[in-house]
Amino acid sequence: MNAATPRPFVGLLRLLRVGTLFSPAADVAASAAMAGAPFDATLARAAAASVCLYAAGMAWNDIADRSVDRATRPERPLVRGDLPLARAVGVGVLLIALGLALSPCRSHHGLIAALVLAYDFGSKAAPLLGVLTMGTLRALNLATGLWLPSALPDPHRERVLVAATCYGVYIAAVTMLGIFEDDKHVRPRAVAAVQTAPPVAALFALVVVQGGPWPAPCVAAAFALWFLRRNTRAKAWPQAEIRRSMGLLLLGTMIFTASLAWASGQPVVAAAIAVAIAPARWIARRIALT
Repeated sequence: MNAATPRPFVGLLRLLRVGTLFSPAADVAASAAMAGAPFDATLARAAAASVCLYAAGMAWNDIADRSVDRATRPERPLVRGDLPLARAVGVGVLLIALGLALSPCRSHHGLIAALVLAYDFGSKAAPLLGVLTMGTLRALNLATGLWLPSALPDPHRERVLVAATCYGVYIAAVTMLGIFEDDKHVRPRAVAAVQTAPPVAALFALVVVQGGPWPAPCVAAAFALWFLRRNTRAKAWPQAEIRRSMGLLLLGTMIFTASLAWASGQPVVAAAIAVAIAPARWIARRIALT
């Protein structure tokens, strides 16, 4: 961002973690690919609803965490004073309302919205409950295709449910890393063990959706093996390194969803998700993902 960019606008982008907003849309696209749903206006509405609710969750997270962030994350926009609290609240309300208005499956997105608020204002106070809630949220988002009126019946349902469950494990592990980031006494072995879960869960899901190890699981394994090698070579995990791992894994969700689309016989969708990784990374270098 250049110096001429108004601070409130930059603060809004930071509040919403704009670099992460490609991921919930990619979840819905991959879900539709697995469920056999057409790529039409209904799917676009579902993806937009998921993006709105995800962004709302980011806003409400910072609203709820203001007092904690003053000590642990002073760079966040509400703590820095880049954005007024009232504006952040307005944005959070607007995004939830917009997400529910756009949704073609309101009961599904209504459940996601309720869990978003439950996480931000309650469940994350109990670490294990918070981890489970966040994993459930993203699992539900990846399962959105099952609630689309044009989704195909079994066996598509089974592979979507397996992929969603594995995605829940993936995101639960990333959420646990966020807890470790604030714990100065966390053991390096615990960090390494938790970081092993996301690539392993992702590869298992890809094998199930593909129906075998080739081609999508084998290609995705290159990223997984690189990450696991980095994980095993580290001797210590300071806050900066844990944050870097979280950033890599959050961007890795798009590699996962692109691979799921490919494994489902939708190479064009997979390519579109893969292309979106480049702008997501460009934004991530300028605006923190966590």
